[in-house]
Amino acid sequence: MGANPVVILGALIYFAIVIGIGYYTRKAALNASDYYVAGRKVGPLVNGAALASTYLSPASFLGLPAFIFLLGYPFWWALVGIIGGMPIATLLTAAPLRKYAPTSFTDYYADRYDTKWMRLIAGIPTLIAGLAYVTLSIVGTALFMLAILKLNFNISVVIGALVVFIYVFYGGMVATTWSAAFQGVTMAVAAVIGAIYTIAHYGGLNAMTDAILSVTPNFFNAPYVSEKPSHALMGMWTGIVGFYFTWHFGFAAMPYTVVRFFTAQDIKSARRSVFWAVFFGGAMYVGLIIIGSAARVLIETLHPFMSVEGVKDALGVLKHMKGVYGVGGAAVTDYSMIAAMEGLKSPLLLAVICAGGLAIAMSTAAGWTMVLNVLLGRDLIGKVFGSKWPEEKPVQVTRLMTLIIIVVCTLVAFNPPALVLDISGAAFIVVLCSVGPPLVLGLWWDRANTTAAAINIIVMTVLSTFSWLYAKYQLGSPHWFFLSKKGGLVTPHQFYWVFVGFIFFILVSLVTKPNRPEVIQKYSYDLRPEQ
Repeated sequence: MGANPVVILGALIYFAIVIGIGYYTRKAALNASDYYVAGRKVGPLVNGAALASTYLSPASFLGLPAFIFLLGYPFWWALVGIIGGMPIATLLTAAPLRKYAPTSFTDYYADRYDTKWMRLIAGIPTLIAGLAYVTLSIVGTALFMLAILKLNFNISVVIGALVVFIYVFYGGMVATTWSAAFQGVTMAVAAVIGAIYTIAHYGGLNAMTDAILSVTPNFFNAPYVSEKPSHALMGMWTGIVGFYFTWHFGFAAMPYTVVRFFTAQDIKSARRSVFWAVFFGGAMYVGLIIIGSAARVLIETLHPFMSVEGVKDALGVLKHMKGVYGVGGAAVTDYSMIAAMEGLKSPLLLAVICAGGLAIAMSTAAGWTMVLNVLLGRDLIGKVFGSKWPEEKPVQVTRLMTLIIIVVCTLVAFNPPALVLDISGAAFIVVLCSVGPPLVLGLWWDRANTTAAAINIIVMTVLSTFSWLYAKYQLGSPHWFFLSKKGGLVTPHQFYWVFVGFIFFILVSLVTKPNRPEVIQKYSYDLRPEQ
């Protein structure tokens, strides 16, 4: 398999657009407000498209079809959970945080919990999650570069990281927002077109379903209809429910989506942004469900590598590809969606799919890079440790932080520790069980206090990180309950810590001293929607 000129041309057009956006908007990012929050001038349609492309990372575009490929139909519920969780943000955080209008994700923690040190404490899980997301985004970018150019994986990682660096470096949040909006539309269109091609190839949904069952008879089996579910991880309700809840509430509390509320024009715009995010994200997910469901049969009946000696099935194709292109770690399984599209042998389709994949990967990398460079520069160096450098030269500082973040994550991306969806799940749980309760309950519950926030963030960060790593490296999968034996209780990404985090935060708040009444009034009562 060699590089196709049509696919390369499509990628060049895409890169020209996003780099052009970065260059064109460079003069709109000369002051701190524009660089950090795009001057708070972004309308709901653009902001919603940007929200979708930033929130729905390569863990969605590559990882979710890959997990459907591995686990079968029951994993559809994970996608439903993500889309279902988006409107919750409108109720819980979107309007109150836009009314508050901070600059950084940690601003609220410092103000609501009345100490600058909450920036540092809240910054720890944010940094862990951010580095994980930038890494998986660079991996996703590299896999699509591999599909376009048929280059070695490591070379693809370097190219992808350089492109992300260029347009974030010059444009800041202005470039990131407009690029992400373009990318949000691109990813949705790509997924829908991929699904249409797939259905058309089989002559309809019924014929496609028959083809899927001919290769994977258990694909649609769930625990309640069969003793042989599609996969062991879906053999218990904890698997289906756990995957559903892993990403369900993230839209309301994840730093890289919360920051998007800060860029909206006003409260109504912040709320309407969520509608457009659901629209673009939902369209993409419909396409991804179809592609992921048909991936195995497409690969095993159409992919060119099936003719290679010793290759007998779809996993064999991916294993062969890993050897040919030097794909690091477990990342080659994430290539299953691309491999399925390659099987249809349409250069135009592959060009569109690669543009959509690059869009979502680069958007998430840029969104999280902006969160982290503001955290490291403005918040920690400036607000916590008192340096005047971020205040005097904010753009210079954040650009330096961008360089450091991209370099660190690129080094990890050469040999990723897990599938992109597994990396995403780890990041989600760390954030949602640690900084999620202090954010949501800080807005809606007057008893939320500094002691509970600090203890919850520290304890939950340690427990969630340790349990995921232990399950991954000792039990062989991050989806086994870390206190059980291998193959025991299914707890996807140790999702139970989200519920434990909220309960723990409430209990500690009830037995510790509340914050000052004026702080509660200003950063809790006054931010709630008027009754």
